[in-house]
Amino acid sequence: MFGAGHETTVNLIGNGLLALYRNPDQLALLKAEPSLITNAIEEFLRYDSSVQMTGRVALEDIDDLGGKRIPKGESVLCLLGSANRDPAVYPDRPDRLDIARPNVKPLSFGGGIHFCLGAQLARIEAEIAISTLLRRLPDLRLDDADNPEWRPTFVLRGLKRLPASW
Repeated sequence: MFGAGHETTVNLIGNGLLALYRNPDQLALLKAEPSLITNAIEEFLRYDSSVQMTGRVALEDIDDLGGKRIPKGESVLCLLGSANRDPAVYPDRPDRLDIARPNVKPLSFGGGIHFCLGAQLARIEAEIAISTLLRRLPDLRLDDADNPEWRPTFVLRGLKRLPASW
């Protein structure tokens, strides 16, 4: 639990900062309206989820899931990163970062009985970290936001490092 909670939260903070600095209009908006931080965190979770996929096993036959039949016991891969950008759910440019986007409901923490136990803690940690960095280091800049170094993982999405200056 410690490992999962640490790495995913670190990735949320790093991915969120990278997204802000790659979208200077959104960075300026958050600096001008710090009260948007809670919605911004939800948007970061949607826009570039720390957990990109998870697996499940069907506990019963499912006759129709997106036009497919899934027999009991079959493994199913859930592509959370893709689902978070579903144009049927987010018709207003799902590939665009919008920290003021209404009704953001990312699937990054799973759902139902599999909902992440540490979801609220991760949200709070990211809110505090990002808002504190923006407040205390107003001249913070990422040294190379165009060419980040990603960790070589398949399920998790996070940066190997995020060099910054101020």
